[in-house]
Amino acid sequence: MGNQKLKRSWALAILLGAASTAGFLLFSVVHGTVGFALDDAWIHQVYARNLATRGEFAFFAGQPSAGSTSPLWTILLAVGYILRLDPLIWTYVLGAVLLGASAVVAARLAERVDVSASSFTASPVGLLAALSIAFEWHMAWSAASGMEIPLFVLLSLLLVDCLLRQGRAIVMGILAGLLFLTRPEGIVLAGLVGLALVLRQREIANPAASVEGINRVERGAAIAEGARRGLVYGVGLIALVVPYAIFNVAVSGTLFPNTFYAKAAEYSILFDRASFVVRWLQLLETPWVGAQILLVPGFVYVAVLLVRNKQWAALVPVAWVFLLPALYAFRLPVAYQHGRYEMPVIPFILVYGLVGSVALLTRMRLTSQLRMLASALTASAAVLLAAFWFLGANAYASDVAIIDCEMVQTARWVAANAPKGSVVAAHDIGALGYYYDGPIVDMAGLVTPDVIPFIRDQGRLRDYLLSRQATLAVFFPDWYPRLAEDPDFAPVHRQDCPATRQAGGTDLVVYTVASGRR
Repeated sequence: MGNQKLKRSWALAILLGAASTAGFLLFSVVHGTVGFALDDAWIHQVYARNLATRGEFAFFAGQPSAGSTSPLWTILLAVGYILRLDPLIWTYVLGAVLLGASAVVAARLAERVDVSASSFTASPVGLLAALSIAFEWHMAWSAASGMEIPLFVLLSLLLVDCLLRQGRAIVMGILAGLLFLTRPEGIVLAGLVGLALVLRQREIANPAASVEGINRVERGAAIAEGARRGLVYGVGLIALVVPYAIFNVAVSGTLFPNTFYAKAAEYSILFDRASFVVRWLQLLETPWVGAQILLVPGFVYVAVLLVRNKQWAALVPVAWVFLLPALYAFRLPVAYQHGRYEMPVIPFILVYGLVGSVALLTRMRLTSQLRMLASALTASAAVLLAAFWFLGANAYASDVAIIDCEMVQTARWVAANAPKGSVVAAHDIGALGYYYDGPIVDMAGLVTPDVIPFIRDQGRLRDYLLSRQATLAVFFPDWYPRLAEDPDFAPVHRQDCPATRQAGGTDLVVYTVASGRR
């Protein structure tokens, strides 16, 4: 009976995730476009296609590359190519399934986080968590975006859930390794879980460990068991991380993928505009945009109770909510694309905020006035969740329209009009690499790491493109104004994209380069 209920829960959650994802896709279809919300999604498709058809982890055929930040996502996408499925449909299905799976794991996690004298399993908090994850606009956007975000979210939830239910250390280590293979910053959450796994053993071995006079034998046994579990956890993690690191070093000479260094160099100017604290606060507020803003009191309440009850393992997600924005404030202080780098903390905000809100309301002696206030807040949260979902769906449709018009259609134009063997330089190489099979110079450094040291120096970049005998250059004029005005760069094609103008952006331009005209 219990297994049937579990299966029904999983099926319902998958359906919720599919419905939310399908809704975003429908908005895009109504706007007349189907595709991906980011050019980076096309980069993943290029890697996946090469992996499936050539057995190479490469962007350019025959050239192994450390340009992908998510090899695990590449592998999952490659399955679609192996099965000869439509790449867009396969990617959408993956996103929907992962979103649904995240919803059911979030529900289970919400019921596991106990901050009261009794369990919340009899309360609706699990169902509320599942609904909130499935229809939170960032999560739905990520599921339909073609990016690895929903995979990262699911693995994060599974890892924390496994920690709180005292799962096997080797399983947690493998989950942590898979998390790192999905996004490099996953190593931070993996480190938090490993620390909690070791420190928590004392509490598990002796619930009265906080009482003075703990038996030395029990203390020693707890420390030994914690060390053993930590070692096993580390073995599972290292078994997956080390091969990836060896590949990166062999291909590019660095531990992390090229993107890790290229993005930081490209946006280094932002470090001079604000202090670390300001950058951190700006990124910290990004994942709270939506109905979750009403959960701030509940989130704070559950965090305080967990600290008071010394439930250190359960505090890992709270630390993660603050540490991930801090990591990006330190390395890549950008909140563009709806804060996609900060999206992985949103499920934990929702789960802990809901648990804390339910606990807070449960422990209050509700007068008629307070009950009315609670009902009003619940209704407001539901309305905000729905309103932001519709706003997010509209934003997604706009994002897809822009990427399709600017990146995809430009890539198709280049593929149809560039002379055979033309060297094409571009800042956004995803769709271009997917549709154009000639040589490409990546001005953003993801797959051409040579440009990273001077990535924002337009003079040196110009000389580099000339030295590489670039025939065409594709970029936004306002991103490289000096190159756009350089007489050696002559515009030959400009996209006419209403969606871009409506968003206040400029159109992508294709230039012929002097080295290709001589």
